[in-house]
Amino acid sequence: MMSGGLVGGRARPRGLSGCHDSTIETIMTLNELRTKRTDLLKKAQALVLKEKVTEAEIAEARNLIAASEVLYDQIESEENRGSENRGLYQQIPREQPGGGVTNSASQSPEVRAFSQYIRYGKRSDDLEFRDMTTGGTGGALIPQSFYPVLTEAKKAWGGIINELNVKPSDNGAPMKVALVNDVTNMLNIDSEPSQMSEVEASLSSVILACDSLKTDMIKVTVAELQDSYFDLDGFIRDLFGKRYYRGLTSLVTNGSWAGSPAVAQNIQSIITGATTGATSASATAIAWQDITNLYGSLDPAYVENAIFSMNSNTRAALLGVTDSLGRPLYIPAPTAQSFDTLMGRRVVLNQYLPDIAAGKVAIQFGDFKAGYLLREVKPGLAIVRLNERFMDTLEIGFLGYCRAAGLVTDAGTHPIVNLVQKSA
Repeated sequence: MMSGGLVGGRARPRGLSGCHDSTIETIMTLNELRTKRTDLLKKAQALVLKEKVTEAEIAEARNLIAASEVLYDQIESEENRGSENRGLYQQIPREQPGGGVTNSASQSPEVRAFSQYIRYGKRSDDLEFRDMTTGGTGGALIPQSFYPVLTEAKKAWGGIINELNVKPSDNGAPMKVALVNDVTNMLNIDSEPSQMSEVEASLSSVILACDSLKTDMIKVTVAELQDSYFDLDGFIRDLFGKRYYRGLTSLVTNGSWAGSPAVAQNIQSIITGATTGATSASATAIAWQDITNLYGSLDPAYVENAIFSMNSNTRAALLGVTDSLGRPLYIPAPTAQSFDTLMGRRVVLNQYLPDIAAGKVAIQFGDFKAGYLLREVKPGLAIVRLNERFMDTLEIGFLGYCRAAGLVTDAGTHPIVNLVQKSA
């Protein structure tokens, strides 16, 4: 049986009872200070990593960093104050703000200064900087710095999802969608005596099932999760969120059809589900008359909430198009974005619509909330962390998945119409 007490869940050696209380108190104080300092740095990082950072946010980030430096000095002071009482406890591993453990005995001023420089770009005048690589010419004399912003490649996926009728559902069970068309029925003249015929409203329904969808998987090493300067949790959430909306936009635009009639299509293409409103006079260009023909093909009942949808290449091609009086389609307005409206209707970019080409649908026009139902099973996108699968290589896997379905809700009067390019 081991004699002596326990310190932090470890057996306490003999002869250290005199420093037990002060050691535990110092460790608790240091842990609290480190936690506070880490929280301040995370808040500052979140401010400067935003897409658009204001001057006020920059100033706030600087204040948070300054406050973290004050805590750093307090931590160093506590470490020096407790060094006399720790004795053998210097060998007890202690948690660091970036994760992992280290021994306090190894935290020399040079080590701490180099750690601050690598993680936060803070330089110390008494620290020598040098390139540790060999065989280079000149590089050995240049100190290394670090740019604390993760530069991300961006690609627009279009905002068409926000224009649809999105229906969250608690599960993915088949859902019946009912449609009715009674637009041809109206009043008849009553010639006495006469008996009116019976005409029922045209009712129909569609069963909408859900597709199971998933993102590609990414793997991150345990060391990277522990040591990364950046907020990897937030980065992974943001990464999968963008994959989710890019995927939904692509599926809504082109459908989940796999090329075989035997494959169920639970996310219907908004292109193939809409009807042809007009056909262009040219296979490779769009003229003023083509736009007016498309506009006129939509029933006025849908025009009030209608939008134009196209990709950015098509919009660019329309910048040089003029009407019969030589006026451009896009007229700059002092009170609005110059290229956000066309013929008084909003333009919403959908980067997954095709470019202008023979037989393609480059422009759609209509009331998309009335014309398309997007069903999302709650909670939408879910991210799974695979803890054990890649442990033989000390990696963690991440995978996103969801369930969704989509349907063009056209009861017969065509809320969305296509401009089809003339065949070559």
